[in-house]
Amino acid sequence: MKKKAPKKSAPLTYEEAVALHESGKKLSNEQILEIYRLAYAYDLGERHLQCDHVKALELYRMAAAHGDHYAEFAVGLCYYYGRGCDVDYTNAVEWYQRAADHGNREAMHNLANCYYYGEGCEKDLAKHIYWLKRAVKKGDSLAMWTLSTRYRYGEGVRKNLPAAIRWIIKSAEGGCAWGQYDLSCYYRKGIGVEQNDELEFFWAMKAAEQGDEYAQNSVGVAYAEGSFVTKDSKIALQWFRRAAKKQNEEAAYNLAIHYEEGDGVEQNYKEALRWYRLADKWGKEGVEEDINRMKALIRA
Repeated sequence: MKKKAPKKSAPLTYEEAVALHESGKKLSNEQILEIYRLAYAYDLGERHLQCDHVKALELYRMAAAHGDHYAEFAVGLCYYYGRGCDVDYTNAVEWYQRAADHGNREAMHNLANCYYYGEGCEKDLAKHIYWLKRAVKKGDSLAMWTLSTRYRYGEGVRKNLPAAIRWIIKSAEGGCAWGQYDLSCYYRKGIGVEQNDELEFFWAMKAAEQGDEYAQNSVGVAYAEGSFVTKDSKIALQWFRRAAKKQNEEAAYNLAIHYEEGDGVEQNYKEALRWYRLADKWGKEGVEEDINRMKALIRA
């Protein structure tokens, strides 16, 4: 006879989490994890729960009180971004420090950034590099990207382009979208590596698929120009739209050009004007002439 699978226990409620925390008993790892998961659910409004950052912070603190370094990091994030509390960089640094001391690599990276910008602590490039390297040793691909930029520009370390290239490649291979896009730029410009169109497109596409707006625009440009992929204006427009949804000014400008020229889409001066205006609004320089040209064409 086939055994029945054990029934999954119902998710912890807020009241049950509070009772567990106040019981004074040593909680099991599973119980601590359940409190953290409940906090996360309130933080994001999941499990059919209404988003409640105040409860989320309270629950994160409960899990943190029982030694959960993910919860400690989450408390730091709450103070840094003002979720469920006022923005408090000093408290954020304290919680990042706790989580980092307990081995949380994301907290190490965020703590490093606080030392870099002097948020909640005194600016200290030596400590910035120290915590970056700790995060890198833990395999944090975003920290690898940050470390690569420090080596490239000589901030906190001696300028070292080969080291910058080494870390940007590791970051990209580790799945960091920023690292992937920057690596594509290195290959496009031939910075420290041989210029390579195929590798530029490969890494730009990797970053674009993860949602990086700059990479999405770059992929759109590649398809629009057909320089090293088959020219396809419709695919280009798809990528420009994705980036423009994130208010990328270059993508908005590129969309405007396609509407003005009727490239891959029906020519539409009003739509072109709309995108030129958005590109201008989002920070694209030198768009006034384009806007005036569209106005004149519409009036004609």
